[in-house]
Amino acid sequence: MNEVEERVAVRTDELAWNEVDDQIVVLDTTTSTYHAVSGAGVALWPLLVEGTTRQALLERLTSTYDVPADRAAADLEAFLSSCAPLLRTA
Repeated sequence: MNEVEERVAVRTDELAWNEVDDQIVVLDTTTSTYHAVSGAGVALWPLLVEGTTRQALLERLTSTYDVPADRAAADLEAFLSSCAPLLRTA
């Protein structure tokens, strides 16, 4: 499976989250650490909760925001990297 097809999802069994104002506030229950997801990440969060692919996340970014695909791809990788402790891949 290539990187685009690799499934990525939130670790739902170890996280609790709620939307507050215009961000997602996440509690990692294994480390008692809070995280905040804001900006375009809020639009991606529902897909991550369901489990998705990088391609689907990229499509969400390019269809929601007026941004070129190459810029969206770079931003997506930066976002996923910053969220790595909250995610699982398969």
